[in-house]
Amino acid sequence: MNSIINLEDKINELKKTDKDSYKLFKSIFLFSSASGTMKIPSTFKKKLRSYFGNRDEKGNIIESEEEVIKRIRNQKVVKTYNKWTGEGSLFNSLRASRPGMKSEERENEKRRIKEYIEQSKEDCDFCDPKKYTPEDVFGRIESKHCITGVNIAKYDAWSSVIFFNKHDPLDFNLEEISDYIDTGFKWFKKVNNQDKQFKYPFFMWNCLPKAGASQVHGHAQILMANNIPYAKIQFLRKIFRNYMRLTGKNYFIDLYKVHNALGLALDGNVNCFASITPLKEKEFIIISKNNPSKDEGVKEAIYKVLRCYIDKLGVNSFNMAILCPEFRETMFPYIIRIVDRGSIFKPTADIGAMELYGSSVISDDPYNLIKAINDFK
Repeated sequence: MNSIINLEDKINELKKTDKDSYKLFKSIFLFSSASGTMKIPSTFKKKLRSYFGNRDEKGNIIESEEEVIKRIRNQKVVKTYNKWTGEGSLFNSLRASRPGMKSEERENEKRRIKEYIEQSKEDCDFCDPKKYTPEDVFGRIESKHCITGVNIAKYDAWSSVIFFNKHDPLDFNLEEISDYIDTGFKWFKKVNNQDKQFKYPFFMWNCLPKAGASQVHGHAQILMANNIPYAKIQFLRKIFRNYMRLTGKNYFIDLYKVHNALGLALDGNVNCFASITPLKEKEFIIISKNNPSKDEGVKEAIYKVLRCYIDKLGVNSFNMAILCPEFRETMFPYIIRIVDRGSIFKPTADIGAMELYGSSVISDDPYNLIKAINDFK
């Protein structure tokens, strides 16, 4: 069975069967693994079985105490590190082997989220943005499924919002999400026409408060930077240039090639993959030389990933960002990054000191993610 915990086997297989991909992996990534163990007091074993024992569909524990303790005593930790970006992740066998959300749990979560979203309609300013939100100096961009307005507490000098016509941010089809993206890129063009200094677009969607949204109503943020791109995008641009200068190759194409060789790419014509150095749970990356507003394949990939997250994997809060090249630049690609932010009903934060100052600690297996998305219809 493919698993991030068995990544070493995949790498060794590449070494034997695909030396070019193996060399590419080694040129971009560092990999290591280690086992951790512990002494468990007998007084704690029963509780551990109840905490970590795998269960059947009815919720009954199907492992003996001895089997559970064996898994806990011998935990393999896989570490991945991108030498170019400095991104690194820790995958624990105990976390990675956890069963997914059971069907009845997922249905219960869906019911609760629908109730939560429905209740939030009361006094929602975004349900009537023309009345209760300001507009840009050049006016609003209104399309079939959304309308723009200014972010009152601006991120930057040009900082606006795309308000979806639907209040429920999890209820969207391909036509609607395409319209949100198209509207964002129309706004970028308007801003650049208004002020040529602003030439670095950034599109982001924080879905629900767990992902940083201040309002439940479906909306995305659109920004334009002048001078230099936003810090993390500028960092990637530097990596892109340095990689090209030192290797003569395109970093993002090589990054995709490595993930494809490892069996982590999505089937189809768009370069996209489940990352082996995810920022957080279920991070999925789409790379395109084409503007997403002009590429139906990219839009379809974004839609498929998000619908799989919501409909199959039970995700109800996520971040999506479109990292863009400078206006009229042709070398740097469009990079779409999507990450799960966890259930809005769980009080625990998904990001702590390790993610801020150490390495990301990941519970979800990228191989489970790519299988779910490839199988999703």
